[in-house]
Amino acid sequence: MKQRHTIGAKLVTAFACSTLMLTIVCVVAWATWNQLDSQVNSLLTTSVPKYNLSYLLESRSSEIRRRVDLLASAPNKVELEIQSQAVIEEIGKVKSALSNNLHLQSELQEFDQVYDKLESYADRLAHQVSEKIDQQRSIDLYKEQLSWLHQDIDTELIPLRQEYHWQIERNSSVESTRQLLTTLNAIQQILDMESTLYAMVDELLSESQKELVNNSLKMVNFRLEELNSVSTAIFDHPAAIAYQQLISELTQVLKPEGDFHQLLLEKVALQTQLQQTNYEINRQLEFIHQRVARLIIETDKDFLTVKQETTQMVTYGNHVLIVFFSLSILISLFLTYYFINRRIVARLTNLSTSIDAIINDDLTHPIQVDGKDEIGRLSAKLIEYGDKVREIQRTNAISLINNTTASLVTCDTNGDIESANLNARRLLGLETISQSQKLWASFDSVNQVKLRQMFAMRDRLVHSENEALTLAIGSQEQRRYLHFDIRLFTHANLGKVIVTITDVTQQTNNALQLEQLVADKTRDLTVKNQQLLDEIAEREIAQVNLKNTQSELIQAAKMAVVGQTMTSLAHELNQPLSAMSTYVYSAEVFADRGEYDSVKQSISHIDGLVGRMGKIIKNLRHFARKSDGGELRQYSLHELVEQANILVSTKCKRQQIAISNTIPDDVTVWTNDVSLEQVLVNLMVNSCDAVVENGTEQKQVEVIYLEQVGCYQRFAITDTGSGFSQSIIDKLFQPFTTTKEVGLGLGLNICRSLIEGNGGHIYIASGLNQGAMVVMELPSEQV
Repeated sequence: MKQRHTIGAKLVTAFACSTLMLTIVCVVAWATWNQLDSQVNSLLTTSVPKYNLSYLLESRSSEIRRRVDLLASAPNKVELEIQSQAVIEEIGKVKSALSNNLHLQSELQEFDQVYDKLESYADRLAHQVSEKIDQQRSIDLYKEQLSWLHQDIDTELIPLRQEYHWQIERNSSVESTRQLLTTLNAIQQILDMESTLYAMVDELLSESQKELVNNSLKMVNFRLEELNSVSTAIFDHPAAIAYQQLISELTQVLKPEGDFHQLLLEKVALQTQLQQTNYEINRQLEFIHQRVARLIIETDKDFLTVKQETTQMVTYGNHVLIVFFSLSILISLFLTYYFINRRIVARLTNLSTSIDAIINDDLTHPIQVDGKDEIGRLSAKLIEYGDKVREIQRTNAISLINNTTASLVTCDTNGDIESANLNARRLLGLETISQSQKLWASFDSVNQVKLRQMFAMRDRLVHSENEALTLAIGSQEQRRYLHFDIRLFTHANLGKVIVTITDVTQQTNNALQLEQLVADKTRDLTVKNQQLLDEIAEREIAQVNLKNTQSELIQAAKMAVVGQTMTSLAHELNQPLSAMSTYVYSAEVFADRGEYDSVKQSISHIDGLVGRMGKIIKNLRHFARKSDGGELRQYSLHELVEQANILVSTKCKRQQIAISNTIPDDVTVWTNDVSLEQVLVNLMVNSCDAVVENGTEQKQVEVIYLEQVGCYQRFAITDTGSGFSQSIIDKLFQPFTTTKEVGLGLGLNICRSLIEGNGGHIYIASGLNQGAMVVMELPSEQV
């Protein structure tokens, strides 16, 4: 046969034509894309890096501006350190990005210098804010000292004024009464002048200019001299000795050129430096913004130039591609319709139909031989194959039955055996097969009944077309198990049954042994399970006893704290009671005179004192009550710390310890308020004891908020003590471990139990000032 009559030759010709057109299209596309690649490479190496760098500089500069604002308003040194480190990291990221664009170094040289200045200014701002925080703490201490002096002066003069009232009422001498009234008026004038002086000092603390601070302090000292002058009238009274000491202390604090005066001047100077540093930082950031805008404008111009050149090039290439693509489509349509569809697909479809007929045993389907190519030769071979299939079908069934290793028996639906292979005859003991021999004739009477029933349920066999049965044959010692798989089939339009017989003796024996082992194991597990349940019950009883003992221990610890604070609380309640007595007497005097506005004012003062005493007693009773492990609720962490602070404040005042609560108002925790208050009081008392034992001049305890970690709020209690010893830090949470001369060593262990009972965690750490830090985590919502 000639080579040109083959399908391959025709396909090669068509492929060569299509390849030629495709080659032309590819050459044009390659040239176009090569030029596009050059243009895109130019954009990627110049314009795109400039855009990316401009976006990075603009976004990082905005972030630096925000971080600088947070740095300038940092409330404490922990937050200051966090924000300072964040500003340095942002500037470092910008410098790293600038160093990665070496090919733009000439255009970015100015940015390196600006960010160096910006880093220097940020460092200066951090030091200034740190000094501001230290100054504010010192000012707060002076403010607290002045507040105590103000309260103590009132506490000393009001009883003295009451004493003069009583003397006036009991005195009958006119001359003596006149002198007593003069002294009483002097006391009232002193009280008024002292209140005015305290208000002026409060205004002095808020002054922001050096001249205003000096003038205000001069006015305060002028008022203080007037107060000293008026107070001369009562200095001779024996009860005014404490008042003289208070006035002397107040004069010492407010004297010109003193520590308080210098602290206020330093505050004003530092505020000016902060404003100047902020101005310089804003100026540098504005310069960066302007330079970035100019860089973007220059990049836009370069980008538009490249875009115009690319548009012209793509337009020319598109025209060429459209022409050759149209020619390729026309040639492809011609080849598809004439050669592929008519000469290949149609002939293959006819051939496929003939093959489907042979697969379905329809050997009468006509097969046409069309053409001299491969399809025509395949049709001729298919005709020869159809003739051989019938012969193969006749011999396959007999070979399958005789050569299989399985025991196969065929019979009719009444159970009469028609054929059996060699293995089946050996298994059933059949030498020959008669026309009336039943399948069940070789078995005992019991098994005969079972097999007969399978054939008797003909409707069931017809419906399922497959049934199975296992028979036990032989004595108990030599028992065998045969599995019968009975399947219905049709032969010559008659219903026939084929039976597959399998010896499953080994599998059945193994299954019986396994069942016996399972039963033995089940009985053993039942006994052990009952023993385990008894042990669980005993452990539950022990756990309940442990919880009850722990609850009693916690209550005892709380009562110990209450006992320690009772003396201080008695003094704390005694002062309001004395002041209330004075206000009651004043109200009676004002009522006798008909000055009802003054009576209302005295009653208002009494109401305020009653509220103050009630708050102290309420918090003490709330703390002292026995916790029954009540339900967990959401509480404001700031308020819980304040309640604990009230119980510890008198101890702090007596020991001259400054305790502060910097927890934000919006922080909430999911806890039991009584148990958490026990933990806070215990830890605050421990911090106060540690500060006193250390003997440092800066006696301070702080409750600070750290951060939110997932669904947990993290906060800590720090002090200015000597911290935890390395030798005992790993044992602090163990019972009966203490560093105090007097103590059971159960406080931290109880605190950990209470915190973990509320779903939280507690850790031991060290503060920035080398003092102790106890870190706690509590969930912010129900978990």
